[in-house]
Amino acid sequence: MTFARMPGPAGSLLIVEASHVVPLVQVIVAARTGSALDPQGQEGLTNLAGELARHGAAGRTREKLDEALDGLGASLDVLVDADSIRFVGQVLSRNLEPFLALLADVILRPDFTSAEFARTRREIVAQLDEMRNDDRTLCARFFDRRLFDDHPYGRPADGTASSLAAIKRFAAAERFSAAFVGRNLIFAAAGDVDARTFRAKVGRAFARLKPGSVARARLPAPRAPRGQRILLVDKPDRQQTQIMFGQIGVPATHPDFLALSFGLSTFGGQGMKSTLMDEVRTKRGLAYGAYMGLIPHRGSGPIRGWVFSAAERTITTLELVLRLYEQFADERLSAKRLAFFQRFLLGTHAADMDAPERRLGARVSAELEGLSPDWIDTFPARLTALTAAEVTRAIRAHVHPHDLAITLVASANKMTRRLTKAGFDADVVAFDSY
Repeated sequence: MTFARMPGPAGSLLIVEASHVVPLVQVIVAARTGSALDPQGQEGLTNLAGELARHGAAGRTREKLDEALDGLGASLDVLVDADSIRFVGQVLSRNLEPFLALLADVILRPDFTSAEFARTRREIVAQLDEMRNDDRTLCARFFDRRLFDDHPYGRPADGTASSLAAIKRFAAAERFSAAFVGRNLIFAAAGDVDARTFRAKVGRAFARLKPGSVARARLPAPRAPRGQRILLVDKPDRQQTQIMFGQIGVPATHPDFLALSFGLSTFGGQGMKSTLMDEVRTKRGLAYGAYMGLIPHRGSGPIRGWVFSAAERTITTLELVLRLYEQFADERLSAKRLAFFQRFLLGTHAADMDAPERRLGARVSAELEGLSPDWIDTFPARLTALTAAEVTRAIRAHVHPHDLAITLVASANKMTRRLTKAGFDADVVAFDSY
């Protein structure tokens, strides 16, 4: 396995994680700008533009594009978040060159026809309706808005029915062409290809790529929530309650990011010895799982906790996790606990990075977040070098348990009374209102 990082065409960056075990290549083309650039009132613009390009290019309809991909043994998807829009695909290594030519058509020569624009927009609206059937996804959507308010990170990448209706076809075309220029792009590949070959094939396919410039969103410091007022998302006939709680964290490039992320892993990470799992699941059986972590972003990302419980045990569960988070803010990490979670996280990191496509995804994410090129490779050494004092200091500096966004997805007819009786204030909104 070999890793290479080098200049690409028109000022772009190339990243290659070579591994010749199987004859497959995963390809990522990532723009360094995402939905955070969507204007207010036009949320979903970047996502709509990406989906539209994927559905028609160089005179091929979406059906013809799909046929061409199938003929190459390939797939191609669009992924959009606040910081990036990415095309992610996989292809048989012998078909890499025609696949890149097809991808170049999508990126450099999208059709953006009026008929496909209307069709794609209808499909996204239908997907938003379908999303409301998943209570956890629904809760996360409302939680982000509660936490970030009108900050770009609080706006949904896929938009709303009303914001999508306000988007014009020319605006989607302009947004896409501004994002996919050389200086704004990362070309990445993992699998059965070497760096020199990938560079040459990308250069031929994207010979007409314009250099352009990076137009990153200006990310103001988000306003932290005040107090612990609850947003209750009213969904009828819920036997379980989704609970999300949290606060604004720090950017991935912040000096305290690793120490704070480590501290949150001891509190709400995936391990059974994390505080939330031990107290909520193991000792009390209130839920199957309880988690909390710092989600990395180029700007200040969220610290988000999640747990779900039976409706009648919601108040008990909510009071417990809030009390535990308050205790966590004053916790002094012991050397023994530090060493245990260092071993645990070193193991999970090794497992997470056990395949070239996973390492590639992590490298691209690190690049988009503004981290150093060796972030993935030096992670074990930096994790091992952490001290209990550094972690404790980061927790004390950045954890604010009395100023939280709290979102519940539950049936309001019973839950409102329970919350009031327990002393919580809540704003109630309909589950299909956003």
